[in-house]
Amino acid sequence: MKHLILTLLILALFPAISACESISKDQTGPEIRDIQTSGNVLVISDCSGTSVTISTKVTDPSGVKKVILWYRTGTDQQFVSTGMELKEGLYRMDLNGPDFLGRPYGTLEFYITAEDEAGNLSKSLVNQSVHFLPCVNN
Repeated sequence: MKHLILTLLILALFPAISACESISKDQTGPEIRDIQTSGNVLVISDCSGTSVTISTKVTDPSGVKKVILWYRTGTDQQFVSTGMELKEGLYRMDLNGPDFLGRPYGTLEFYITAEDEAGNLSKSLVNQSVHFLPCVNN
């Protein structure tokens, strides 16, 4: 009887052990790909280009825990982070020109980090395709 109970207990725990082992064997961070921007100019005021949407596809067999956008203007500035939201299969974040008031004009540098459910991290290359410019109305 004891052997039967022990066998049933082991069988009941086996799926949990197997699931934990598969997560702990995961040593690779999420795949970050297809980074897109809705435009390449960001301005403060009511000119066109007052916002830019940055989107990316992030996948991982263990599941994606969080995706963070890091950005700055001016190479002497610190990167600021904000979480990206999952919408229609893409992680997205809107950057609005008025939020950049007081920051230096120039290239908006950004990169994306992602963490999977197993705790593995990935980081994209730094993107410099967007420019933060003053609005000039003629």
